[in-house]
Amino acid sequence: MAELTQQERLQPSLLDRLIDDRRHELVESRDARAIGPAQLRDCVMRDLAWLLNCTRHWHEDALQDYPQVANSVLNYGIPDLAGTRLVGLDVIELQHRIHAAIVAFEPRLAAASLQVTAKVDTGRMDRLSLSFVIDSELWAQPLPLALYLRTDLDLETGRFNLLPGAH
Repeated sequence: MAELTQQERLQPSLLDRLIDDRRHELVESRDARAIGPAQLRDCVMRDLAWLLNCTRHWHEDALQDYPQVANSVLNYGIPDLAGTRLVGLDVIELQHRIHAAIVAFEPRLAAASLQVTAKVDTGRMDRLSLSFVIDSELWAQPLPLALYLRTDLDLETGRFNLLPGAH
């Protein structure tokens, strides 16, 4: 297989390019400006964890007069879930909100291929845990990469824990 051209190589996100991990090196090599598929997956997992663990400031109803704000960085994240009980939670609605947040704030995942599926563990007595499976194509050159993640949600703290998954 032919080597990828500089344009076809995977580029880190702007944030990752601005973070200087090698301060002692005055010049960055050409290879250091590109990342591999595993690094790209790690970066997307980190960014998804940040997204899911960030609380939206306003509910959509409060922003009807300002539709652009609903999906702007001013409303980054998902609704606050800390202290929510599984019994009173609309899991399908939460599944849709997670899907919408990922589509709005993670452009490296192909929206057409994105699937967010809730997995409820009815065997747990505390009813404070919920899992989601995130399955999508991750933009990459020359071909998209498969991304399959499991997220465990602790309803007591509202914290998501992302784990790489396997089919």
